Amino acid sequence: MMMDRGEDATIADLMLVLAQLRGRSVLCVNRDIDLYCVEAVRGIADELDTVEGLAVLIESPGGDMGCAYRMLLALRGRVSDIEVLVSGEAKSAATFFCLGADSIRMGRYGELGPLDPQTFDRSGRVRQVSSLETFKTLEGLLDYSIGSLDAIIQLLLRRTPMDVPHALERAHPLFAAIASPLYGQIDPHELGESGRYLSISEEYAKRVMERWAYADLSDANRQGIAQRLIWGYPDHGFVIDLKEAYDMGLKAKPLDDESDKICRDILSKSADSVEFMPYEPIGDIAPAHKGDRKC
Repeated sequence: MMMDRGEDATIADLMLVLAQLRGRSVLCVNRDIDLYCVEAVRGIADELDTVEGLAVLIESPGGDMGCAYRMLLALRGRVSDIEVLVSGEAKSAATFFCLGADSIRMGRYGELGPLDPQTFDRSGRVRQVSSLETFKTLEGLLDYSIGSLDAIIQLLLRRTPMDVPHALERAHPLFAAIASPLYGQIDPHELGESGRYLSISEEYAKRVMERWAYADLSDANRQGIAQRLIWGYPDHGFVIDLKEAYDMGLKAKPLDDESDKICRDILSKSADSVEFMPYEPIGDIAPAHKGDRKC
């Protein structure tokens, strides 16, 4: 059976090719991780008999960690081995989904990201706010404040004949005049909400790793990976490439070039959708696992 890979190939054509290359059924998630994804994946899982392997091609800027967890629960109840294919961006909740897979295959331009849940702007504007960005802003403000206080004290010590306690006392009102307007811009409710979401993400990450692909690691190693993914990067869009993911301890491996090319073709045709293709051996395409690039 010949399968179309050309410019006129449909999503179904390309996913059929990918299923043959991977030697397993293929699920493509190319959208925000949300309740729509949960319902779509549950519907697919309900129709599945128990299968040995599934390849999940995922492309997403992120979304809701709880939704990603529900997707994993639905699939892991039916599938004994899940590989995630990352040919583009799999950020935040999509990275979290990858933690629940037995292996992560990353293409030439594949990238993961920090586990940075998105919250809605409390001002009422229709936009999402990075929980990590909120805490990194506070962290930067604290560094600036400490530096400003130190600079004031050093200036007083150089220019006046006073000791450190007196310099600190004199510096206080000057420092307050600088810092108070800045700290007044911080919304304590937003800060608390961001902290809660980040803590939830860390707990989810540790539980998923312990339950499935990282059960062989110690609690300390799993916690180290979770904390690095939560707190170790400066912003939501930070690129975690294959080498960094591998060095961190994730089960990340290169994706062969042929599969990577088909994945990118599928993603270019499947924006904002969830697609599924069952695997039925055809025989004219050999599985590509042995051709994977070296890290």
